[in-house]
Amino acid sequence: MAGKRDETRRKMLDALPKNGVGAEVGVWEGRFSEVILEVCTPKALHLIDPWEYDPRFNNTGFGRKKNAERMPAMHEMVAEKFAADDRVHLHRATSAEALVEMEDGSLDWIYIDGNHNEPFVGMDLALATKKVRPGGVIAGDDYHWSDGEGTPVKAAVAKTVEKLGDGATLEVMGQQYIIRLQA
Repeated sequence: MAGKRDETRRKMLDALPKNGVGAEVGVWEGRFSEVILEVCTPKALHLIDPWEYDPRFNNTGFGRKKNAERMPAMHEMVAEKFAADDRVHLHRATSAEALVEMEDGSLDWIYIDGNHNEPFVGMDLALATKKVRPGGVIAGDDYHWSDGEGTPVKAAVAKTVEKLGDGATLEVMGQQYIIRLQA
């Protein structure tokens, strides 16, 4: 049986537009990507992850020494897992590198679960507000995540929603957040 976190994440996916174009920032092993494909039935799904060890961020999975050697193999595993699915577009790049290449307003939704540290989560949200079409959704994970000094995801989401003003609404479900952009 799925745990409470898995149930909450699935409920959050139910709120995303179906049969559209989406992106997942922070793919790791691609297990959640499989759930996205099942629940959202996107016509295109951009999977964005550098699959690169970065010891500067030892408070994250990709910054832990034990995962340093796993990253290239993880990328290969994800590439093989989705090789036969022509809806899936794999981007082995940082979110900034991959998203800047996409047209503004080209995504129906984006799910952000990349680097939760500032300034990265803030940059992901800023880019998302450009790449997601009006009426689309920006969602993400680890809303209450703490870096030991604060909750950078929550702070970045609050700053983004404040900047969007009446152009967006925020819903929080456990660790998941959903920012709905007004059409």
